[in-house]
Amino acid sequence: MKDTPTATSGDGHEGHTSQPLGSAGQAAARLQPVPAAPSDSEPAVGGPPVQRTFTFTSTVTGESVTVTCMPGCTVDHKADSNTPTHPHDIYCNIPGTADELPLYGPLCTTRGPEDFRFLSWQIQSHPFSARPAERLPFVVIEAIDDHYIEYLEPDTLQMIIGRLQKRVDSLRKAHAQLVNVRTAYVNLPEVAA
Repeated sequence: MKDTPTATSGDGHEGHTSQPLGSAGQAAARLQPVPAAPSDSEPAVGGPPVQRTFTFTSTVTGESVTVTCMPGCTVDHKADSNTPTHPHDIYCNIPGTADELPLYGPLCTTRGPEDFRFLSWQIQSHPFSARPAERLPFVVIEAIDDHYIEYLEPDTLQMIIGRLQKRVDSLRKAHAQLVNVRTAYVNLPEVAA
């Protein structure tokens, strides 16, 4: 008989059953729920990342609802579990990278340069959203401090990446043109004098 893998036990070793799938013992051979792990980044032995689950009390229905986080979610859902929560307030998040850009100008509140978050991103899902597209993981891009491009599914994100690449190519042309114009300007007799 062929061994069928089941859930990972608490010591990190896989358990097995001697019942092959498709036999009369199929119900017993089903995968058991995998217990929540302290980190989604710790995969089960030979398997994908373990997904965390948590239970909260819905303020809408008063019922206990069990939620499975998207893989990689870093949100600490203890507050959701400890107090009644509206389902729309439940979300999962994977932080991405962030960068800062020092800027002058009308966005600044001081006379000097200020650092603004620039083209940061994160992956989110809102499992109880009224919009089905928000229930699946999507990317949020923060173009610049608190100005977002949201709900980007894979195809739309690819389109945004293509548009950004075109803008970067255009900015490279602007840079080359700026260098040439400044050189020509500085060399004008009226400016050089």
